[in-house]
This record gives sequence, structure tokens and C-alpha cells, in this order.
Amino acid sequence: MAQPSSTVRESAPPSSRKSARPERPSFLRALRAVGQATAQPPRYEAPEVYGREAIWKIARALPPVEQAYAHIRFSILRPKLLSVMDLLLTDQGRILDVGCGFGLFAAYFGQTQPGRSIVGVDPDARRVKLATQVSKTLGLANTFQVGDVRDSTLEGPFDAAYVLDVMHHIPKDDQRAVLSRLRDLLVPGGTLIVKDITTEPRFGLAFTELLDRVMVGWDEPLAYRHHREWGQMLDELGFHVRMVRVPDILPYPHVVIAATKR
Repeated sequence: MAQPSSTVRESAPPSSRKSARPERPSFLRALRAVGQATAQPPRYEAPEVYGREAIWKIARALPPVEQAYAHIRFSILRPKLLSVMDLLLTDQGRILDVGCGFGLFAAYFGQTQPGRSIVGVDPDARRVKLATQVSKTLGLANTFQVGDVRDSTLEGPFDAAYVLDVMHHIPKDDQRAVLSRLRDLLVPGGTLIVKDITTEPRFGLAFTELLDRVMVGWDEPLAYRHHREWGQMLDELGFHVRMVRVPDILPYPHVVIAATKR
């Protein structure tokens, strides 16, 4: 339908084309010229590659004991790992943080990309309160709620979600149901990032389990899986799966899984 009118315009004589556009007043032309001169080109910047400044801002927003915990967590999930996940997450939209704790990673990812609106969920009310305070201190739009991802009320859809070193704290019989629920909360094409510990090498797993026991005690069950098990489960749930093992100075057997909802 648009082609005939386009042909008429192209075949019209120059004088008729000129007369079809009224002459702009000189002051409007001047304003337009000023606007063109001051318009900023797109800015392609890389935030501090390891995000150390972002980490220090988060730690300073916490009470002393929680500051120490934050430094431990960021020593485990080192800036290199966070940078990998930061690039995998969408740079804007709603993102779900499962097991948000004190909101450390919500605060990190919120600082690197201010267009993100992160919603955190955690069963510990005190941690959720501190996460809210940290987010407010840093001027971020993150929100948090008390609840267990298995049964809490979460209003989707989300453009992305992440679960960082949380899945092995969920009983093995519940892990598939959690991933299924996260799939249902995502938009088509949404991304789920799972950072967890794989089960090889055995020494790395034993090292990680020892530190987990120091943090959570000896009574809580821990349910580690090999990364191929996670991949197969996510594929069966309707995700396209990519994964990478990330070496570290310490012998943590880190694996990062990026699952895109089909």
C-alpha cells in the first residue's frame, strides 16, 4: 500500500517537493542546530572489569559482622565469576534473585547495570531486611521479600533469574520442582543463570563441602550434582543449556550454567 505514494513523491518535480515543506523560522533552525551540536553519541563503556568498587560499596553498607560475611562470599564468588554472570544477565528488566540473603549480588548486579529491577526472595526475614537497607543505601531499585522459592508468592514474569550457590542447599527431591517453577516465571527467551558446584574433582568437592559445613553446620543436608545432571534436567524442562567450568585460585569446582527458556 505504501509503494504508490512513495513513487509519487519520487517523481514529483523539485519545486513541488520544496513547497510541500514550509520554511522553518530561523530561530527553530538555530535551535535544531544547537541540539545537533550538543547531542551525545552512544556511550560504550566497560565498568571496572572486576567490580571491586561495587563490592566495597556493598560491604560498607552492612554492619561489621555482615561485612565480614560479605568479604567471604565475594572471595568465593570472585569478581571474575561475577563478571561472567553479569554479561549473561539481561542489562535491564525484572530479574529474580533466588536465595538473595543480604542482597549482596542484587546490589552488585544492580550497580553494574542500573536498568535492572531485581526482586530478591529469601526465607530469612533479618537478611531480607538488611538486603532492603543495602539497596536503599546504594540508591538501587531492588525489592526483597521473605519466602521460600518453593512456595512463596512471586509475581512474574521475569526477564531473567539467577540462583548462586543455592541449589545444593535445596533437598535433591525438590531441585527439579524449583527449576520448573523458575522456568514458569520467565518470559519466553528469558535466561536462568545457575552457579553451583560440580562433583569433580573429588578433592574440590570435599574442600567445598567442608567450608559449607563451617557456614551452615553439620545437620543441614547438602545435595550436590554433577554439572551434566543439571544440564540434562534443564534440557528436559525446556531450556537451551550452555555451561562453563571456571577455574579458581582455590579448589572450588565452580560451574556456571546459562539456560535460555525455549
